[in-house]
Amino acid sequence: MLTLATMAVAQNASSREEIMNEWHQIKHKRDYSKEYYNSNIKLGQTIAPIKGSETKALPEDRIWYPGEWEEVQAVVVTVSYAYFPDSNLGAGYFSADPMVTGLAEYYKYNMQRGWESMGIYGPYYSEMDTTSSFGKVFFYLMDGIQKGNAQAWVRVEKKADTATVLRTLARLNLRHDNIRFIVGAGNSFWYRDCGPICFYYGEKDSIAMMDFEYYPGRALDDSLPSLIMQQIGIPNYINTIEWEGGNCLVDGAGFLFTSNAVYGNNSDTYGQMTWNGRDINSLHYIQKTRLTQAQTRAALRSLIGQRETHVLPAYQYDGGTGHIDLYADAYDENGFVFSVMPDQYRTWNDYTIGQRNIDSLCSYTSIFNRNYYTMGTLPFPSKDNGGSFANQREYNEQYTRTYSNHTFVNDLILQPCFSAVVNGQPTAAWDRANIEKIKEAYPGYTIYPVDVRDFDGSGGAIHCITKQIPANNPVRILHKNIHGCANAIQDKMPVSAVITNNSGIAHAECIYRIGGGEWQTLPLTANGNRYYGTMSRPQSTFYEDRIVTDTVLTITDSVAVIDSTLNADSTAYIYDTTYTFLYDTTYTTDTVSVLVDTVVTVEYYLSATSNNGKTITKPMTAHQGGYYSYYYTGQLDTAAWLDSTLYDFDTTPMPATDITFVFDANRTHNDTSTPVGIESPDINLHFGQFYPNPSSSQAKININLGNGGNYTVTIFDNMGRTVHTSTIQSAGNITFNIRTDRLPAGVYTVLFRNGSQSVSRRLVVQ
Repeated sequence: MLTLATMAVAQNASSREEIMNEWHQIKHKRDYSKEYYNSNIKLGQTIAPIKGSETKALPEDRIWYPGEWEEVQAVVVTVSYAYFPDSNLGAGYFSADPMVTGLAEYYKYNMQRGWESMGIYGPYYSEMDTTSSFGKVFFYLMDGIQKGNAQAWVRVEKKADTATVLRTLARLNLRHDNIRFIVGAGNSFWYRDCGPICFYYGEKDSIAMMDFEYYPGRALDDSLPSLIMQQIGIPNYINTIEWEGGNCLVDGAGFLFTSNAVYGNNSDTYGQMTWNGRDINSLHYIQKTRLTQAQTRAALRSLIGQRETHVLPAYQYDGGTGHIDLYADAYDENGFVFSVMPDQYRTWNDYTIGQRNIDSLCSYTSIFNRNYYTMGTLPFPSKDNGGSFANQREYNEQYTRTYSNHTFVNDLILQPCFSAVVNGQPTAAWDRANIEKIKEAYPGYTIYPVDVRDFDGSGGAIHCITKQIPANNPVRILHKNIHGCANAIQDKMPVSAVITNNSGIAHAECIYRIGGGEWQTLPLTANGNRYYGTMSRPQSTFYEDRIVTDTVLTITDSVAVIDSTLNADSTAYIYDTTYTFLYDTTYTTDTVSVLVDTVVTVEYYLSATSNNGKTITKPMTAHQGGYYSYYYTGQLDTAAWLDSTLYDFDTTPMPATDITFVFDANRTHNDTSTPVGIESPDINLHFGQFYPNPSSSQAKININLGNGGNYTVTIFDNMGRTVHTSTIQSAGNITFNIRTDRLPAGVYTVLFRNGSQSVSRRLVVQ
């Protein structure tokens, strides 16, 4: 077997590393959407659906896609692998590009022309990267995921790799007690893009996955949702729309934001790569239906953004993806945090696109019928020396850095940074200062910085390689947060929220404090799913008694300033302090209360406990200081009142149809768990599923063979190698048994074949 150490004896270690880095940049770039242009693999025919995989609705309706800031149980990530031909090809540098189950295309490095395809396809093997700075990034992410009180779901090529992952985490002194492994083949590591988009459905808020088609040429990564379904048990619903998770931004209330890059991905006829599992000549791209822009938008609207679907112009210089996750982040259902390019880059094309997109996002109305707003902005990264980028092309091709490309993990943010991290802080002063600004934009969040400079030029970073799995038993709080100046609210401040849980809500409260004082608990009154109450107004905080002699004060137009003589223009000072009044009135007494020119802030958060005993706060980071806040001021600055004038005392329950929807079932079908990239034509056979699965001794499957015939049974391991063959000669209903105690632990594909027709099932052996 060829190993990395013996690939070439004529080159030194540094040149070998450079050559493999070049391979990495070619085959692991985030934007892989047009790979078929350079491929010699043919465009084949559309495959007939497997029997039983016809379009099908979910068992229950009531769909909602949670926002990324909501509670999660796990985050999916992989480790970095290098792949090599599983054969001796002689001297030189070789690499393998996995394509479908058990099959890779072989490449050789030419000193003059670089990496070239050898035109050879065959088996391959993998080597996990546990030592390079790039490979370590994935282990730091596992550590951060666990510290965010979530489980790290780690995809590995084979079961034996699980021990390597745990040993590496221990060696790096990283947490490794809350890991779950997913075993299966892969192409790369962009799990935001190829992973599932999870949603809740039904009265029990069950979790399922919506599986969009990933880039052509990455069939193994496209199967990630299927692997999760097979090994963890979350139902998976597949559609044929080509779309990536990095181009999906939702507000948790039925609104979808994406870029028009999705139009180009669906304008061609190239689908995913596949083969029949036997003949290399059968390898081809599936022919898919070309969609117009209107058809693509309608599909996204029917599957995710049923309330509103907004398609924005894509950035032109963002690594090639056009994904929205490189500059915009939904903070909650009220607004966004944006990465804003500084004015020194105003000549860049994407500067203009970015400004317009931000204006567009803030012009749309939320579920609360007010405009989304900018809840914070993030600084723009620099080059390693803290300097500026020379031009937009340099930024796109060599850097593509952004602080927005981070991942929420409950009350923690996995945050990209661009210098070495020591003791939890970036070492570059400019980078460290930017992280402090990020903390201001996300109050209460624990920031877990990870140096991602090795991703420069690839088109993505942390958000792109991680994928959240939402929590079970969600307590959902939708709240029109109060912000800005509240002077226009002359009575108590109304607060309300829509709160739901599958077991019902036992009680809900608003916890608030005025001017940093003692916390007060306000029980909220329920009317259906609406919970409401009023917070006290801090009037007394603004007033001081002052002695005024021989003066009659006439206060008009809500503005006055007092002194012992009362100037004609109503402008004067007492103790170098200006005083104003909120209301028209006349004083003839020697003692008056005057409104002090100051600002008093009210901080608050919501808490709800379900009937089954689960408590959630809104914001989730309230226990770490992440509160909502608004303020009162003695200045009569009407410009600051505009937001607070939108608040009313809303006690009406929100209709269920405003919170959830039913997606178009005609666009989806159930995942049938076929082997990655292997065709399964429609056949008039009825196969059940293996049980028990996973199995440690014996697994059974019930089959209806109809009038009977001759069938071969082939068992493949996760590398595509045949480990067992047998035959079936029977008819009618039978039970087929496999002795799993004779097989090594791992994931297997069992292929039942009758001539040109076949069907397959996955089997996990413990």
